[in-house]
Amino acid sequence: MNSEIKIRQTGLAAILLLLCLLSVNLAALSLEQKVEAPDSLFLGSRFHLNLSADMELRDVVVPDNLESFAIVSINPLKIKSKPVGLNITIAALDTGLHTFPTLLVLPAQPVNDTLRTEPFKLEILETRAPQDTLLADIAPTLKLKGELPYYAYYLIAALLLFAALVLLFFLLRKFRRKIAAVQSAETVPKDNRPNWKKALDALNELKAEQLPQNGEFITHYFRLSEIMKLFLEAEYKFSANEMTTCEIRLHLNKYKVLPASEQKEVLTWLESCDRVKFAKHVPSLQDCDGATGWFALWLGRKGSAGGQQEAGEQDA
Repeated sequence: MNSEIKIRQTGLAAILLLLCLLSVNLAALSLEQKVEAPDSLFLGSRFHLNLSADMELRDVVVPDNLESFAIVSINPLKIKSKPVGLNITIAALDTGLHTFPTLLVLPAQPVNDTLRTEPFKLEILETRAPQDTLLADIAPTLKLKGELPYYAYYLIAALLLFAALVLLFFLLRKFRRKIAAVQSAETVPKDNRPNWKKALDALNELKAEQLPQNGEFITHYFRLSEIMKLFLEAEYKFSANEMTTCEIRLHLNKYKVLPASEQKEVLTWLESCDRVKFAKHVPSLQDCDGATGWFALWLGRKGSAGGQQEAGEQDA
């Protein structure tokens, strides 16, 4: 009987002891907070949230949805070198009326319950605080992938400006050349010579160079045939100088600009020039004089025919 009473007394004492310990632990979990802020908070202004408890506090857990504020620093709050809580420095990131959310507080020693701060509201004004440097620290300039350094853009702009100036220079020079060409064309007197006379004068200049006597047969016949083609082109209005002898034959057969006998003479003469130019035929000096002489006589006949035609038109 006595032993049962002792057991009951011992259990009752243990229960009382646990209740005492629990009450002490609950008392230790009390948390006090104090907001230290200036009368006016601006964008970027800093204020402090002081937390104190009967036990040492280690840290706070910042929620992920904290957007209007930023935790700048968390430092121990000490009195006579004894830690009594935490001093949290906070910066305002957005204007308007905002609620600072609840923070989870972590004690230095494990406890059975959790410590949380109470939410509070603050009015943030639109003017940015002059001493604010936090925004630049929190949100540095975002650089895109492959982005060039800032000085590269100045260099690119300088190169583009230089290219534009060079292009403008060449355009101005080209424009001036066109103006000069037009002015020179206006100052050159118009050549009123008939086409046969132009060709005959060019033929006489070619004869004066005496190319065959110097062995330059190919050059001589190239220029000789060119004078003929330029005459045909100017007189009969088709691009003879850009045609081969075969193409000239087709054109003359189609449009009948020359009499048949005269057409045959001209084509035969052009073919003789082609043999020297392309078939490596080496003519004699007599052949050269004969080709030149026939051309001069043919042009003379053209001049005589043209003079007679003009005289007939004047008589009419």
